[in-house]
Amino acid sequence: MLAGKRCLVTGSSQGIGLAAAAVLADHGAGVVLTSERPLDACPDVDNLLARHPDRTFYFPADVTVDGAAERLIGESWGVLGGIDVLVNNVGTFREPPFLQLDRDHFDATFRLNVWSAIAVSQAVVRRAVAAGRGGRILFTTSLNATRSEPGHTLYDASKGAINALTRQLAIELAPHGFTTAAIAPGLVETPLTDFGLKSSPAEREQVVQQIPLRKIATVEEVAGWFAFLASDAASYATGIVIPVDGGLDAQQMSVRPLTEAEKGTQGA
Repeated sequence: MLAGKRCLVTGSSQGIGLAAAAVLADHGAGVVLTSERPLDACPDVDNLLARHPDRTFYFPADVTVDGAAERLIGESWGVLGGIDVLVNNVGTFREPPFLQLDRDHFDATFRLNVWSAIAVSQAVVRRAVAAGRGGRILFTTSLNATRSEPGHTLYDASKGAINALTRQLAIELAPHGFTTAAIAPGLVETPLTDFGLKSSPAEREQVVQQIPLRKIATVEEVAGWFAFLASDAASYATGIVIPVDGGLDAQQMSVRPLTEAEKGTQGA
């Protein structure tokens, strides 16, 4: 489905980013993976590179550092011969409670979650425009962009910004031949989103019962959407945000038992 496509996935040493890079490569794309970690600290990345040695590459880069985005795009463009699809995936949700937040917390979260996406996108678009090419920019956002969660003030706000950026760049970059889309997962099984649920079956079950499909997503269940949106089959869709959340966004409130009165009306 993606033979000949050239892709860059940020934040791809683990979790959703790594799964997205893997599915893109498995569908025939050339893929650059990147994170701030050295390759010898990323065994799962090493396995993917070994599986597709002719068209997968890894460049460590801290894209929050000034100039790093331009260097990363230069290296990626060099080995791939161009970039057709950029996946802005890198991000974090670590933050203290609201009353303990300060400017440093804000700057750290928004610099990684929002500014890095802008900086990397700028670097890709500048090279593409100079080469007379268009492309596709994808984002990993979150259901938290539209549904709030306690203890995630900055994360939720930053993902709201990513939703807005997805729409804005669809308009801003259309004259340059670029389209955009974002995936908004709900709760996904990743190293960053365990919350102790693996070690506490009872607490995990409480969480699962809030999800209409009664399961936490795997990274593979999310990653397939990146392959579709990177393909020509999705070429006319732009500025869209797609929830991949097991039905959470469709649900009015968390699971509650039916009252006796409600039960009495169900057979009517």
